[in-house]
Amino acid sequence: MQNENNCFPLNAVLDEISVWMPILSEHLKFHRGGIDPSINQDCIFKNLDFSARQIDHLYNMIFPTGAAPTEMGMDPSKTVLPQAIAVSDIKKFMYQGIKSCEILSIIPSELADHMRRETDRFIGIIGGPKPTRKDLGIPGGDKKVLSVPRMLLATLPAKEKFTAVVEEIMFFSHINEEHSHHIAMTSKPGIQEKIARKAKEFEKQFHENLEKAKAIEGRGKGLDRLVEDTLKLMKEFKDFGLTLLKGAKDCALPGEQTNAWPLMDDHILREGNYFVELLQMAMKK
Repeated sequence: MQNENNCFPLNAVLDEISVWMPILSEHLKFHRGGIDPSINQDCIFKNLDFSARQIDHLYNMIFPTGAAPTEMGMDPSKTVLPQAIAVSDIKKFMYQGIKSCEILSIIPSELADHMRRETDRFIGIIGGPKPTRKDLGIPGGDKKVLSVPRMLLATLPAKEKFTAVVEEIMFFSHINEEHSHHIAMTSKPGIQEKIARKAKEFEKQFHENLEKAKAIEGRGKGLDRLVEDTLKLMKEFKDFGLTLLKGAKDCALPGEQTNAWPLMDDHILREGNYFVELLQMAMKK
């Protein structure tokens, strides 16, 4: 199950686990809240709920409130990795079921696959099988991604660091392109058109950033400028997300709230913060 080529320091792996385990749990809860509440799908609801609770319980065992990580986190290959792989399988099941209409849900199949891609990236980073670029939805076909914990990016040889950072920028540009599309899609028609237009602008900008990263990888230079531009875009996106989250929680938006959970806005912001910190760690001199 564990990738023998990945012998990452425990602190770097625990950093990834501390961020992504709650996100994996929330993915399951979004699926749980999105399926049609008919008796025919009650079993799916219960399985999603149980899986989310398993992730939450394991996270709380590893990171007790106000305490250092426990022995439960000392060997992620025996604790977190099997759970993450099981979650990936659940997400593949949900994606395929939604796409084929065998599972009825307000979660689009594309968003279901988005959740699966984030999980597979996490699995590779904590020592599991490395996904291919195709698996993660970025240019490069069957080439396997480097999958390095963010705390180690700055220590890589220059060539590997260049590739790893470009891969992350392509991945998270695609992820945030989809986040932006989701925000636009869940804005209330006729009431929140301004929010939808702004989200569509970000969707376009993140797509362009992915294409820029692809071009820079082809040229083999220009990483510093790409990171600078990406950080600028992320700051603007974060400001937009914070406005949405506060407005939704305070019912201060036109139409009071969007057609998405406020937790989704917070979820997107936390992923964005992780990505910004990743870039800052990677480029630290």
